[in-house]
Amino acid sequence: MESRKSLLKSTGHVLVNVATKSDTESQLLDCALSLFAEKGYSATSVRDIINAAGVTQPTLYYYCSNKADLFHRLVRKLYEATQDKLTRAIDETSGCEARLRLMVRRSFEYCACDPRVPRLMFQTHYGPPVPEVAKELEKLTSQRFALVTRVMQDGLDGNEITGHDAKTLALIFCCLMDQSINVLSRLPHPERHLTPELADTLVSTFLHGVGVTRPRRSSKTTNNKNERTRSS
Repeated sequence: MESRKSLLKSTGHVLVNVATKSDTESQLLDCALSLFAEKGYSATSVRDIINAAGVTQPTLYYYCSNKADLFHRLVRKLYEATQDKLTRAIDETSGCEARLRLMVRRSFEYCACDPRVPRLMFQTHYGPPVPEVAKELEKLTSQRFALVTRVMQDGLDGNEITGHDAKTLALIFCCLMDQSINVLSRLPHPERHLTPELADTLVSTFLHGVGVTRPRRSSKTTNNKNERTRSS
């Protein structure tokens, strides 16, 4: 148990149990989350996990068959319930803008509560390819992207947004949201940065842009045009 506390202290993490019950399985999952988020999946060994959790190797294999199985259990426990709640909240909300604000606010709140979660996903997504967990990650990513795409399609059908097809709009929106999470969740006290105000600003930027006028021609360009006019 002491090694587990030391690990969390050294990485600056607040201890947040993955499960509500304080049992051996949730302890294993919680330590695995810290290690995967800090070191990445490939660089984390089974020995690292059992040392951090303060359990024996047979105990770990009682709950899971290998490291990949432990990872699958972890991400399912982290994401499935959250995804279901978000989907229900989206279905109960009307209006494209309100839905987008809800989506970013909930995502920011969830990731700020435990920044190990986004760090884990970005470590695994953008680190060296890991074939044994790629299918699980692709499933989670596809489900989330499908939800954003559905919101965009509903907005297009209701003439609330325009300009591109639903998948392109979803891609642009996810880039804005996810890159903000990626950068800000790495800072000290991410809850001070991943705020509802920033969430609303991102949605407003996505819907309305940041430009207010057409770019002015430079004086050099205007002078050149006048010279051409006089010479003709």
